[in-house]
Amino acid sequence: MKPLPAAEVRSRFLNFFIERGHQQMASDSLVPANDPTLLFTGAGMNQFKDMFLGVGALPTKRVTTSQKCLRVPDLDNVGFTARHHTFFEMLGNFSFGDYFKKECIAWEWEFFRDVCGIPEDQMVVTIYEDDDEAFEIWTKDVGLAPEKIFRFGEKENFWPAEAPSKGPNGVCGPCSEIYFDAQPGEPYPNKEGLRDLPDDRFTEIGNCVFTQFDRQDGGELLPLPQKNIDVGLGLERIVAVLQGAKNNFETDLFKPYLDWLGARTGKPYGQDASPAGEQRDIRMRRIADHIRALTFCIADGALPSNEGRGYVVRKILRRAARDGYELGFEQPFLFELVDVVGEVMGAAYPEVCESAAQCRAVIRGEEESFLTVYRQGMARLDEFLAKLEKTAGVANRGSHIAGATTAGTGEFAFQLHDTYGFPIDITEKVMEERGFRLDMDGFEAAMAAQRERARANQGTSEAVFTASVAVKLREAGCAPTTFVGYDRLACPTTVQGLIGEGDALMERIDAGGSGMLVVAATPFYAQGGGQVGDRGTIRSETGEGRIMHTTVLEGFHLHELEVEKGAIEVGQAVTVAVDEPARRATERNHTATHLLHEALKRVLGDHVSQAGSEVAPDRLRFDYTQPEKPTAAQLEQVEDMVNEQVLQATGVQARVQELAAARQSGFVALFGEKYGDEVRTLQVGEFSKELCGGTHVQNTGNIGAFRIVSEAAIAAGTRRLEAVTGLVALQHARTEQRELAGLAQSLKVPPTKVGARVQELNDELKQTRRDLQKAMAPDFEVELAKIQAGAVEHGGVRTAVYSRPGLLSKDLQELMKRAEKAAAPFVGVGLSVLDDAVHVVAVVSKSHTDRLPAGKLVKTVATVVGGGGGGRPEMAQGKGRDASKLDEAVAAAEAAFAEVGLR
Repeated sequence: MKPLPAAEVRSRFLNFFIERGHQQMASDSLVPANDPTLLFTGAGMNQFKDMFLGVGALPTKRVTTSQKCLRVPDLDNVGFTARHHTFFEMLGNFSFGDYFKKECIAWEWEFFRDVCGIPEDQMVVTIYEDDDEAFEIWTKDVGLAPEKIFRFGEKENFWPAEAPSKGPNGVCGPCSEIYFDAQPGEPYPNKEGLRDLPDDRFTEIGNCVFTQFDRQDGGELLPLPQKNIDVGLGLERIVAVLQGAKNNFETDLFKPYLDWLGARTGKPYGQDASPAGEQRDIRMRRIADHIRALTFCIADGALPSNEGRGYVVRKILRRAARDGYELGFEQPFLFELVDVVGEVMGAAYPEVCESAAQCRAVIRGEEESFLTVYRQGMARLDEFLAKLEKTAGVANRGSHIAGATTAGTGEFAFQLHDTYGFPIDITEKVMEERGFRLDMDGFEAAMAAQRERARANQGTSEAVFTASVAVKLREAGCAPTTFVGYDRLACPTTVQGLIGEGDALMERIDAGGSGMLVVAATPFYAQGGGQVGDRGTIRSETGEGRIMHTTVLEGFHLHELEVEKGAIEVGQAVTVAVDEPARRATERNHTATHLLHEALKRVLGDHVSQAGSEVAPDRLRFDYTQPEKPTAAQLEQVEDMVNEQVLQATGVQARVQELAAARQSGFVALFGEKYGDEVRTLQVGEFSKELCGGTHVQNTGNIGAFRIVSEAAIAAGTRRLEAVTGLVALQHARTEQRELAGLAQSLKVPPTKVGARVQELNDELKQTRRDLQKAMAPDFEVELAKIQAGAVEHGGVRTAVYSRPGLLSKDLQELMKRAEKAAAPFVGVGLSVLDDAVHVVAVVSKSHTDRLPAGKLVKTVATVVGGGGGGRPEMAQGKGRDASKLDEAVAAAEAAFAEVGLR
């Protein structure tokens, strides 16, 4: 068996099926475009769901792909096992009602045996327990010995797994898997009672799914009129087999990352067999996996955030960053590995090279913010353990190490691990050092519950094969909408379809009703590429209505219709017209967005890339990758650069051309966007060249004025800029001018002197506050005497509640600290109303923090005045806003003393 590079395996597979009549299609994005049931693309078949249903629009029945995939249910196994990954490649060949089992089985076997060179005696197969057809093909057509064929149940050899008994309803079928046998010549496992093949000997390298049934309620499997083939081959596993690697990470797909990490840490991968060395290797493997996932996700537009797929991306990134810190990286490092991803994967997936600068910027920003988060995790752990120490008592803490686990630690450790990516091993070690034993069973139970939730989310949804609106429209005979809006804003057309509640097709919509309108041709731009959908009107012989918004689904423009008069009916002739002022304003903002993008690149650097946008009639919003806040001078430079282009009145040229030719000519593909073979390009002189399907002005002079109105960070490494153009920019300037004139009049200075006068007043105010604070500062000796005079002694402990208005928080803290020192053992609460806030400080002598910690005391009191607080056991502070409850707060403090026997 000759070792083959991964790139060669990928190429040979695709060519093998191209030679057998398959059309090669590009990998779908990791972010599914029209499938709300999926967070990420997890299989090659995802983009062909309609084809499997027999209602797709592809012109071919045979397709082959190398698909980017991401799965996260087994995230915690990555690095520990030989074959678990988040990101992976799935080689696939598909038949939509064309060939079936006979051809499929023969071709997969031929590929592995003849193209990959895997000896027949090192391969075995599995089939579904009742699939005698597959058994006959394997034995008679392929010539495989029966002892090399294993029959398994629906859990192992049916897709979706256990579909016959557990569902979901819909398209399903048996599957046949091909395994590599690492111990040829050894006796095969006893088939009696065998449920799956042992993975220490057998590695699955291919899965052929025969989608031949439609599952109904009760588990009834009805034959499909169209039988399909869905084959998935894991590239990483095949490469490991062909390169003789003991695990996927020791192949040319992963070694460059491990070599980089070894060189940077000074400890090469795989050279230290000690437990500490193996732990380092696990971390390196995990980083190698995660940087691939991160780069591909971000390149496809899935940016780190706190929800949805962005949350998954952030979680993966933080785990990899934490591994790096444990390996000794004290500064961000992951972003540097983006270039290694490009070197390894860029030839097959150019987007990782084209988006490299953006990926580096986003990842670096996230890494920098994680340093803070990591420290927050340690602070949370310290706070949690402090509470445990008070509860358990110093004398009893040591018993937890040798005896029972500490209740609640498992759930807390999981929250820390899940929220902050905090290492469980560090949590366990810190707890042990503080005299507690971590409840690992509780932690594992919480982890298991999370994995089950993840699997449920990643599993085949009941909606996977339900008919979409587009499918219903096609079945009703509707043709995809022809868009004519680049050249005109109104046109006669025909109503093809009307869609009501529940996606039901309707024959008419009467006055007062609403729904979605589909016409044969439309000038209405459908929301996409950041540009909002057009609005406008519709008229027919029988009715009139307003179109409030426009979207697109699989070639159909969906117009959000509200009928105002009469009725709109399917099949009738209508005239639809776009709201021209709104469209022209949107065009100004869209072209300005292109100019803005290029200006930001020229001023801030090539790492800048679009991370999202919204182009509407009244404004434009532009999200971009940038680690640091731009200076005011840089933003002025950007604004000037855009306005210079506007003043030049440069012609704006749009045309359709081949994607490859456009890229070769220097047109920029937008971050995270997916394009077809033909693209629309937009060129503004020699200043800006981008791919864009939106609508634009004829020349930059049509934009009018351009003004930046706000700029702020929205996430680590990502910032948002808002701007206005044309008449809106003029209105914005006039509003600012009126406000400035009003201020000038109030301050009795010319408009040009407002800034200087405000600074003078600010300086005066600061000085006045300093003078007031000095005047209000307490005479500590006098106030201390008041506290001592009001203190109550009980059981050898003095307690006091002290209240005085006008004290700064720092002065109140200092006063209470002196009171505790002078009267120890002492427990006291100080209150002061200042600037509409009630400041609360609690102090407790160390000898009595086990009875009443200062943090608990201050929360009790601050809650009464509508606030909260916290701090150390000996001293804590808080704040509330309801000064009318001051007397009640005093009473609450005294009650707290009494509750623990101090009064």
